[in-house]
Amino acid sequence: MAAQPKVKLLSNIDEKTDIEAEFEFEVLPNISLIDLKNIKLSKFISNIAEKDIDKVIDNLFNDYKEYKEPLKKRTSKVGDRLIISYKGLLSGEPFEGGSAEKQTLDLGKNNYFPEFEKNLLGKNKDDDIEFDMTFPQEYNNEKLKGKKVNFNIKIDNVLDGKRLGSEDELAKKTGSNDSKDLRSKIKNELEKYSEDLSFNMLKRSIVDILKKEHSFLIPKVLVQREVEALKANIKEKTKNKELDEKNLSDAEDKVKVGLIVSEIGIKNKINVSEKELETALAKICMQYPGKEKEVIEHYKNNPSYMNSIKGPIFEDKVMKHIADSAIITNKEISSDDLLKKISEIEHKENNLNEKKVKNAK
Repeated sequence: MAAQPKVKLLSNIDEKTDIEAEFEFEVLPNISLIDLKNIKLSKFISNIAEKDIDKVIDNLFNDYKEYKEPLKKRTSKVGDRLIISYKGLLSGEPFEGGSAEKQTLDLGKNNYFPEFEKNLLGKNKDDDIEFDMTFPQEYNNEKLKGKKVNFNIKIDNVLDGKRLGSEDELAKKTGSNDSKDLRSKIKNELEKYSEDLSFNMLKRSIVDILKKEHSFLIPKVLVQREVEALKANIKEKTKNKELDEKNLSDAEDKVKVGLIVSEIGIKNKINVSEKELETALAKICMQYPGKEKEVIEHYKNNPSYMNSIKGPIFEDKVMKHIADSAIITNKEISSDDLLKKISEIEHKENNLNEKKVKNAK
């Protein structure tokens, strides 16, 4: 069965009397899998160049600047660190998160809204500034979305950022032995990141082939369950018909691919080991230092949470099995071109989603 059946009672419940009931249920489809050895794929291999490492080094130099008061009093500029105290007013009233004391702001890092930072350029220590700012329409706080607010800001200090003197000094700051050790670590991280990007592109290609080459009836109950899950992830509840049509299309695709991946996993005896689950759970625990025990208990006491870890691991193992079975042509590409490829794919997918909405309309 694809899910729990619907049960309709057709008789009264009396002692020593047989019960008559009607059961309605959907069954999982029989899936005739394609021969994985006939799948042809292209895999992009990115070679890490010295210029890629140089970019990371340059960013680290900016992150690990030493900030001191300028020898001569001057106005603020991009690259400075400001210490500010501010109070925001919405319709003359303070709003949540709109005030702070002795807050650090690095000009040019875009940690605040561009309009906010723009008003802090060319200012002196101890300046008092007042200006109006409009929050973007896509801002995640409903109460502030598209609203004009007034800010009063005191510049407590203007600090000048100085780059560290050498890569060896930078290496020590970042926990490496020396420049050579730092560059080696960066290269390893970039190679891992590049391989992950390449594998994600490969997965997209595999998913497209699986959807195209398999045809079967998809249980409606599973699609509806997925539609509800997609709706639950949408922050703004809406009755938009086009969005409902898109959710239905996305849900059908997700269920179809999920059933195919599951069938391939079963046929090839692919499982997720306890060790793999423990490793994934340990990575999650790293995000909550000091609360590891609580996190582990929470996951292990909630099967749905454990399944949320198990599912992606299983899917990746099946995808790797498909890739290992398929005919793969490796194509060397620069890291910049790899990022461009991913951007192009995402742009294409967004256009397809927009087309789905238009077709639905």
